[in-house]
Amino acid sequence: MTRRYFGEFNRVRGDNIRLAARRLRRRGLDATILSHRTTLEISRPEDMPWSVFTGAIRAQLQPRRGSVMISSEQTGNTFLCSFVGNQTGRFRRQ
Repeated sequence: MTRRYFGEFNRVRGDNIRLAARRLRRRGLDATILSHRTTLEISRPEDMPWSVFTGAIRAQLQPRRGSVMISSEQTGNTFLCSFVGNQTGRFRRQ
């Protein structure tokens, strides 16, 4: 069983969401580009720790301007991660 998330990305590395999806697949996540071009449906395996999951997503962002909002389909929780301004790049629950 996997957990599904929806991620809205802003400023991924290389400004290419397709490459970001490919890099996430290489890290063991199933990532599908949705019709809204900056949104991915991401499936996380049950055996993948949260820290590994968030690290893989964080690695797709541009270090100075990138941000992402992910929403859990199962729990409805939303998490934000941003490097904009003086943000630390940590995931915070909203």
